[in-house]
Amino acid sequence: MEQVSLDYVLDLAHKLPRTQRAELIARLAIELAVAEPPTERPRLSPDEARAALAEIREHFRAQGPVSPSMSEQLDADRRSRDASLRGEV
Repeated sequence: MEQVSLDYVLDLAHKLPRTQRAELIARLAIELAVAEPPTERPRLSPDEARAALAEIREHFRAQGPVSPSMSEQLDADRRSRDASLRGEV
């Protein structure tokens, strides 16, 4: 099969009416979206899944406590919002 350049294809596409160019783009987009299905990762056994979860938990445990915590941040955001609504900012 002969190699076709992108410039050649674009020149041909520009000769199409606008609606057909839009259809060409839509068809190519669909083709690209379904052409390569995502590769599936192998399923973990229950023991492998538990080990992976334990590893993730240990990783976050080693990070130490987060400051401010989510509840502290939410409380600070509420105070800031309330002050803004009262015009205290």
